[in-house]
Amino acid sequence: MSHYRLRAGISAYLATLKTPYVILGRGLLLGLLLLAMPLKAQNLGPVVNTISPLLPSPQQNQTQQELQKQAPVPIGEPPRPLPVGSLPPSILVPSRAEVTVLKLDDQLRVGKPIPDSEALTFSFSDEIDGVVDRQMNLKGRAQIRRNDTVIKADEINYDPDTDIANLIGNVELIKGTTQFSGPRARFKVDAREGEMDKPKYELRDVRGRGQANRLTIETADVFVFDKATYTTCSPENLDWYFTASQIEVDQEQKEMTGRNGVMRFFDVPIAYAPYFSLPTSNQRRSGLLSPVIGYNSNNGLDIAQPYYVNIAPNRDLTITPRFMNHRGTLLGSDFRYIDPKYSGTLSGQFMNYDKILGRDRWKYDWQQRQMLGRAWNGYANVSKVSDSLYPIDFSYGIGGAVTNQFRQEVGTNYGGIKNWNFTARALTFQTLQPDPTSPVTSPYNILPQVTANYSNRGNLNSPGSYVGAFSRGPDITFGADFTRFSYNTNNLYAPASGMPQGGSFSQADRTVIRGSIAMPQITPGYYLKPKLSFQANQYSGILTNSPSTSINQSLNQPIQGFALPTLSLDSGLAFERDATEMKGFFGRDMIVTMEPRAFYVYTPFQSQAQTPLFDTADAGFGITQIFSENTFVGNDRVADNNKLTMGLT
Repeated sequence: MSHYRLRAGISAYLATLKTPYVILGRGLLLGLLLLAMPLKAQNLGPVVNTISPLLPSPQQNQTQQELQKQAPVPIGEPPRPLPVGSLPPSILVPSRAEVTVLKLDDQLRVGKPIPDSEALTFSFSDEIDGVVDRQMNLKGRAQIRRNDTVIKADEINYDPDTDIANLIGNVELIKGTTQFSGPRARFKVDAREGEMDKPKYELRDVRGRGQANRLTIETADVFVFDKATYTTCSPENLDWYFTASQIEVDQEQKEMTGRNGVMRFFDVPIAYAPYFSLPTSNQRRSGLLSPVIGYNSNNGLDIAQPYYVNIAPNRDLTITPRFMNHRGTLLGSDFRYIDPKYSGTLSGQFMNYDKILGRDRWKYDWQQRQMLGRAWNGYANVSKVSDSLYPIDFSYGIGGAVTNQFRQEVGTNYGGIKNWNFTARALTFQTLQPDPTSPVTSPYNILPQVTANYSNRGNLNSPGSYVGAFSRGPDITFGADFTRFSYNTNNLYAPASGMPQGGSFSQADRTVIRGSIAMPQITPGYYLKPKLSFQANQYSGILTNSPSTSINQSLNQPIQGFALPTLSLDSGLAFERDATEMKGFFGRDMIVTMEPRAFYVYTPFQSQAQTPLFDTADAGFGITQIFSENTFVGNDRVADNNKLTMGLT
C-alpha cells in the first residue's frame, strides 16, 4: 500500500469508493458471477479488473468477510456510473495526497503477512467463463494470485475439484524475487506443485538467469530444472555460463545446487564440477570463494583458495591457505567484526618454514574503531611483518611490493566540550630495508602527541541569512600541539634528519601554538575574508650524530624556535548568465559562470636555519597551494610571503 494520485481509468474510479460502497459493490459483482456461471461456457464478455475467489462452493458464504479482511479498503467519493470499456486502462501514479489506494503490481502486497493456508486466491482476466465447482476459464491477460505468488498466461483453465490449472501461451510464474516463463505449464494451485515446458528463469537478487528443457515444481520453495544453464551475464553479453544435467533452486534455503556442471567461457568448456552450490540471494553464507592461481620465478606455482565462514550477521572470517611450490604453504586469515560501539579487522599470515630463506615468515594487521563514551572515541592501526623482503615475496600487486613502512598507531579523540576538540596518539614505524645499497629514511616515532583545538565556526554556521556575515561576529580558531619525537640511535640505516645541516635527535620535544581571527563576509555575488593568524614553535632535545663531530655524542645545545604572524585577504566575485546558445549541444538549459579571485598574504621573514625538521615538507605547486598562506606541510616551517595571487574560473 502506498500513496498515489489517481489518473483516468476504471480502477481509479473503483478506488474512490467509500467503505460501504466497496462492500456492496463487491457483493453485487460476486453475485453476478455466481448467477452467470451455471450456464455452461456462457461468455460473460470482457471483465476488467475482476477479482473472484477460486474457492469451493461450501466456502463461498465466507467470501465477503474474507475479502473485507484481506483486501485494502479504498476511500474517497462515489463515482458516476461509467460503461465498461469506455475508458483507457487504469494507471496509478505516485502522489503526496493523503489517499491510500491499491497499487496495481505484479504481486499483491499486504501490510501483515497471511499464511498460505488462510490466504484467498484471486483471479484477473479480460474474460471469464465456466461452470461452478467444475471449470473456470480465464482468457486474455489471465492471472491467479495468492500472497507473493502470481501466475500469468494468455489463457488459464482451472478445475476446482482437482485444483489443477492449465496455462497456455506466455506463461509466467512469479514468486518473490524469482520469475519463470515458458510456452505452457500445469500447476496445482493449493499444493504449489507443477511443471513447465522450456522454461526461462531469473533470480533477481543475484541477477542470475538461465533456461532449461523442463521445470518441475516439487514444493512451494523447491524448483528443479532438467538440462539447464545458469549465468549472471546480461543476455546481450553472454561471456560465461554453467551447463548442468540438473539444477535445483531452494528458495527457503536461498541456495542453488547443480550436478554435472560445466563452466563455459565464450562457449568453450574450461572446468567441470560433479556438484556445485551457489547462493540465490545477497545474504552471506559460508563456502569457497574464487581461487587465485599464478606462477612466477620467485615462488613457482602459486595457488590460493579462500574459504569464507559466515560466523554471525556482524562477524565473518576468511581463511586462505596459499601453496607455493618453491617456498611452502602460507596460511592467512581475515576476521571482521562490527558492533554498535566498535568495529574492526584482524588479519594475519604465517609460513612455518620458507624453503628459500630457511626461516619462519609472518605478517599481522589490526585495525579498530571504538566508542569509549559520549563524544569520546579511540582507534588502533597496527601492522608489522617478519622481515624487509616480506612484501616483495608475498604481495600480489606492485603497490604492496613497494611498501617500505608499516605503522603501529593508537589514539583517542574527545569532543564533549562545546567548540573544543582534544586528541592524543602514539605512533611508531617499522621501516623496511629491502636493498642495503639504497637505504630508506626512517621517520621519527611520535611518543606521544597531544593536541587541543578551539573553533567557533560551528556557531557561525548555524542557520541564518548568510554564513559568516560581518554581523555574526569573528571566526576564531586556537590550537596547541605538544609532540615528543624519539629515534632509535642504534638504527644503522639512513637516520632521520633532525637539523637542516645534518644530525639527528635521539629525543626532542616540540610545542606549537597557533591561532587566527577572521571576519568573513559571504554573499551570493561576492565574498571577502580578512584574516590575521600566528604560529609559535618551541623546541628542546638531544642532538646525536652531529656533523661537527667524528663520533656519536649527545650535545645539549639550544634549538631555534620562532613566532610569526600572517595577514591574509581572500576575495572573489561570482557572475553568471543563461547560456541559451548551448542548449542545442546539451539538450537542456545551461548557465555559464565566471568567478574571479584575488588572494593576498603577508608573512615577515625570520630565519629558521637552526629549526629542526621532523614532519615538514614542501607542499608542491597546485591550485590549492597558490591560494594558501603557507607553502609547507607540517608544523616546522612557516614561509615568508608578500604576494598577490589572482585567478579566474
